[in-house]
Amino acid sequence: MPAGFGRELPTGSRIVMQVHYNLLNVTPGQDLTDRSAMRLRLAPTSGPAIKPLRTVLLAAPIELPCLPGQTGTLCDRDNAIVDVMRRFGNDSGQVISGLQLLCGRPGAALVAGPTQSCIRTVNEPGVIRAIAGHMHLLGRSVKVELNPGSPGARVLLDNRAYNFDDQNAVWLAKPATVKVGDRLKVTCTHDAALRSQLPALRKLKPRYVVWGEGTSDEMCLGVLSMTAN
Repeated sequence: MPAGFGRELPTGSRIVMQVHYNLLNVTPGQDLTDRSAMRLRLAPTSGPAIKPLRTVLLAAPIELPCLPGQTGTLCDRDNAIVDVMRRFGNDSGQVISGLQLLCGRPGAALVAGPTQSCIRTVNEPGVIRAIAGHMHLLGRSVKVELNPGSPGARVLLDNRAYNFDDQNAVWLAKPATVKVGDRLKVTCTHDAALRSQLPALRKLKPRYVVWGEGTSDEMCLGVLSMTAN
């Protein structure tokens, strides 16, 4: 990150590194080695002032049906959600239903399709310094907008060719100042056809894809790095 910015780690902080392992093409019993590591660059508290960064996540639901002509037990949305909960716990089901409540209209009919979005209202002022999009292997594009549809609307991120292997944050040439009441919108487009094309997924049964932790599931996130001013 540029000079003058960092992540504040108070005394006693615990750092957790979460890794998604994809073992779909691993031979059972194969000896595996994990070489994951973390490297920190520390700055003295007595040196030049450093603006502390905080992370804000903008999440949208995933409602990606099976392709026309595809059939199977997991093409049923309810069965697909039960499968996600079986693999990752009951909290996963709460995330799926919670995103529908957060991003939709209570009581409104579920709208399934490759493109989903969510608008969140800013409740804490700050300055957006960097931004990234996060999806899994079915992701095609991700966009983040500030105050869409208003005279001062601004597109903060417009990644039209999402690459799962390149999820680095983009530092904004012109930081975006946000105030309480502003709106932030994240929009993601996924492609169900990739399930039958990608080596990591093509051996899997067709399914209705919802939000889930696994690489064969999906997510839609705008990841904002912000400072207080």
